[in-house]
Amino acid sequence: MNTLFRRCLFVMVLMALASSPLLKAAETAPDKLLRESMLLPGVSLSEGISEITGVAISPLLGVSAMGVWTFYKTEPHLRHRLPWYCHPGVWGTGLALILICFLKDFLGTAAPPLVKKPLDFLELFENKVSALVASVGFVPLVALAMAHFNKEPPQAMNELAGSGLAVMPLASVIDFGVHTPWISIPVAIVAFGVVWLSSHALNVLIALSPFGIVDAGLKIVKLGLIALVAGSTMIHPYAGAAVSLLLILIGLLFAGWSFRLTLFGTLMGSDFLLNKRATATDVETGVKGFLARRTEGVPVRTLVRLKQDPAGCAVLTYHPWLVLPERRIALADANMVICKGLLHPSLAHRPVSESAAVRSTLILLPRYRRLEDTIARHFGCQEVMDGALLRGFKAMRLWLVEMLSSGRKLVEMHQG
Repeated sequence: MNTLFRRCLFVMVLMALASSPLLKAAETAPDKLLRESMLLPGVSLSEGISEITGVAISPLLGVSAMGVWTFYKTEPHLRHRLPWYCHPGVWGTGLALILICFLKDFLGTAAPPLVKKPLDFLELFENKVSALVASVGFVPLVALAMAHFNKEPPQAMNELAGSGLAVMPLASVIDFGVHTPWISIPVAIVAFGVVWLSSHALNVLIALSPFGIVDAGLKIVKLGLIALVAGSTMIHPYAGAAVSLLLILIGLLFAGWSFRLTLFGTLMGSDFLLNKRATATDVETGVKGFLARRTEGVPVRTLVRLKQDPAGCAVLTYHPWLVLPERRIALADANMVICKGLLHPSLAHRPVSESAAVRSTLILLPRYRRLEDTIARHFGCQEVMDGALLRGFKAMRLWLVEMLSSGRKLVEMHQG
């Protein structure tokens, strides 16, 4: 526990962050020959689970922290045999990106959203790239290290079974799964993936939120999760593993919601950053968007395509989890309207009551801006109208113009 505390303290001082559960030195094996032949982080089963969970919450921070700690704790003549993420160029670049993100969050609070939000979307895609690299180049190494360093000698296993602390069939299954790479590595990647999806959903909410205070709150939640895993691991490795397993379970339960939100943020962000523009031909083949509300049992933010069936009626088609067979949702084409927006258009339905506001049905991608009239004609919508936010923006602009015009007239009258 003291060793783990010193490692966490080192990383906190180095990066001015909470801490990381990933700090396990490379020289924990008692045999010197083993230390020199396999320079991977020596982990126990519980510590390995905590490391995978911690890296999943923040891949760039986790991999960089693990790399810098292992590099400085390894003897200089053995550093050339360290894994790739322990190279100074790798973790140095990671720490530089972390510093840039910190400055962006610290200084961006005073910047307008139109300046800060593109940087938030860039960080969103950085998190995706970091997770991809970690899932391919880091998590399998941790899983292999877990399999190697958690092998119990037969005598120890027999004593454990004889003491009544283990049920042999279950213990044998767990032991076989941990020590079989073609089982342990996929399981580790899946655990990493579900935790990362939930954590990445917070990044998506940060990128989409127009309020700085909400961004700060979500950042605190994410840092709190890292501190929770690190703090419980400092208390005891089993406590860290228990917290990590709980986070993995929560990630599994919210995997569908996190996946849809991640896909939503990815497509909306890519259209926004790359300034994509659709054409009239794209409208004829189908308009992509996300459900704005639950429709016929299909969850909100499901990626759908607005098309016309052979009879000319508007329908929504989608593929569950993007790969399952296509399904259709019948769409009432009566009272459909297209709403213009500042960032993206949307499809809505006008209620029977004239006094009630229109109800949004489909959030279209930003690439369909300036094609609202074409979409309305193609799908037989009643009208094209401004969305609530756009109407408010135009009303504010009109008020400013009128005030400036009135002020100019008063000045001219006074001078005349």
